Amino acid sequence: MIGNRLVGAALAALLFTASSAAADYSGRARVIDGDTFSIRQQRIRIAAIDACERDQTGSKNGVIWNCGIEARRFLARMIDGKHVRCVEVDRDQYKRLVGQCFIDNSDIGLEMVKAGQASLLLRYLPRSHPIDLDQYRRAEARARQLGQGLWGAQVESPSSYRRSHSGN
Repeated sequence: MIGNRLVGAALAALLFTASSAAADYSGRARVIDGDTFSIRQQRIRIAAIDACERDQTGSKNGVIWNCGIEARRFLARMIDGKHVRCVEVDRDQYKRLVGQCFIDNSDIGLEMVKAGQASLLLRYLPRSHPIDLDQYRRAEARARQLGQGLWGAQVESPSSYRRSHSGN
């Protein structure tokens, strides 16, 4: 009787561990743009943020500002070639894993928002997700207040930019 309980408990623990591990994806990151990177052949979209598209520009201090290149550069300095761990939040329409991702213990999406290199994009988050949205909202408000990154420039929102350039 006790032996059966122990076996049952061990199986339950094993299944829980396997399902938890399946939700994590980790490895060496290769940056694609300001909110997407790959690990091995898996494309990963950072959950809850939206960065300028690679070819997107705006105006900063009266001159053209390549916000897409800047966002990609910022993300690359943080993670390119380094070990990143992601907790899967969802899959998007392009079959990308959407995840809350970390380098060491730093939340990559939160760091992008703090630096003003990305804005919040919450409408596609599933109801159940691990992200502390209050922390993200405070970070975005602070970046706006300080005029960090895109908040110190005249830039079309990335989602509007994608809509207006989708056929090009």
